[in-house]
Amino acid sequence: MSQNKTPKIDFVITWVDGSDEKWLAEKRAIAEGQPSLEKPRFDSSDLRFRNDFDFLKYWFRGVEKFAPWVNRIFFVTAGHLPDWLNPDHPKLKIIHHSDFIPKEFLPTFNSHTIENNLHRIAELSENFVYFNDDFYLLRKTRSEDFFKEWQYQGKTQLLPRAFFAENILINNPSRDIFPYIQMNNMALVNQDYDKRSFYKLHKSKAYNIKYGIFNLRNFLLKPWREFSLLYDPHCAISYKKSTFETVWKKHEEILKETSLHHFRSDRDVSHLIFYYTQLLEGKFIPRSANFSHHTMLNKDENQNLQIIRMVKSQKYHILCINDGEVKDPAKTRTTLTAAFDKILPEKSTFEK
Repeated sequence: MSQNKTPKIDFVITWVDGSDEKWLAEKRAIAEGQPSLEKPRFDSSDLRFRNDFDFLKYWFRGVEKFAPWVNRIFFVTAGHLPDWLNPDHPKLKIIHHSDFIPKEFLPTFNSHTIENNLHRIAELSENFVYFNDDFYLLRKTRSEDFFKEWQYQGKTQLLPRAFFAENILINNPSRDIFPYIQMNNMALVNQDYDKRSFYKLHKSKAYNIKYGIFNLRNFLLKPWREFSLLYDPHCAISYKKSTFETVWKKHEEILKETSLHHFRSDRDVSHLIFYYTQLLEGKFIPRSANFSHHTMLNKDENQNLQIIRMVKSQKYHILCINDGEVKDPAKTRTTLTAAFDKILPEKSTFEK
């Protein structure tokens, strides 16, 4: 960075305690008053908020060990906090939904409402990285891994790191409302951006050695006139707060409609619309597609063992581990805890 200074970059993490009885009671009461699950369809299942393994402390340990350069951490919650969390840590800022989400959108149990309004958080830096609570830092990082200086026409900008890859939208009924949300996102993308112009203006970002095999995907999908889908790395995303503000001005109606939904709906747009905007504006610096990885615990014990090996070997800088149905939850918790303890054995200063 210029003059060896670390830029001011914040982390934002959203968390919910799916076992909080008071919160569950409020959620169920509001769910009962929702319209029929058709037109629009809503996802109000308790399963969406379940966290069987609760490895949040390893997220904080990872940040302290592998990203000590971070400016501040904004911990976004409905009001509950983990018992072990030290709320007085100088780098930690506890943010309740009511602190930044407009009253007309509350209460909310819709992750899209929370994520699409993150730019309203007071004191949040222009440059921030958004994490889900199951995105774990496993290796040492630098601020340049998330934002990097870019010289253009004599001006210096700090741009997000990302990788661009096209994808194919598949409407799988078993995935419930998710494909519809993807389709809503892409409708806005294709309304705002011309695909051919993107490839012409941003060749070095449409194709880059850091993308590896994803370059082939872009090459094969380029002939289609419009974008079918853009790849979602399901990883921590570097955002410019100003991107949120710009997109809100342009698409206030659908963003407001999404925010008014108490639960996720098939009419929603997700925070990826801001990510896609940064990509298609060319306002990013290419980063390796192997910087992060997304996986899920499930009933396949061999796959779960692979996940444990990924943690122990610190194969990726960031690993997303989604909860899923496993054969033996107690055994899975024990073995995964041991894996995290191997690389992050020491209590962080974020823990009491």
